[in-house]
Amino acid sequence: MPEPDGLVVAESAVVLKGLQISALRQRLDGRNDVRERRIVSGIVPQSQSVIECLARYLLRRAGFHVESQVNVPGLGHLDLMVDGRLGIETDGAAYHMDKASFEEDRRRWNVTTRRGIPTLVVSYQLLRDHPQEFIAMVKETLNRLTAAA
Repeated sequence: MPEPDGLVVAESAVVLKGLQISALRQRLDGRNDVRERRIVSGIVPQSQSVIECLARYLLRRAGFHVESQVNVPGLGHLDLMVDGRLGIETDGAAYHMDKASFEEDRRRWNVTTRRGIPTLVVSYQLLRDHPQEFIAMVKETLNRLTAAA
């Protein structure tokens, strides 16, 4: 199975409380388990979605420092923070189609703007079908933030 798929499956198992990270680590102590240990090291138990997991994987693979579920006063948690300067919100249509979710998304985006946290909002389709475009968008945004500083 491709590495990002393995991470999604393993992280989902941990997040849904079906599997302990310690149990995974104990099973992966052989010389031939290097790839699997790398996958397990990428698991974030606080992750809230497959989309977040995939975005984090792609960003880390591209060399970015990525924090998950970053607390922002007045907002709650931002899905991801890249290099301490750029927020990433991962949105799936299944969870953002009703009026209450729509209004909550706008409130959250306004909080990040008011707090001075530029934030990109990305979809599963973008991450799955156009991962290079996603990484290019993040690089471009970070470069513009650096140039504006």
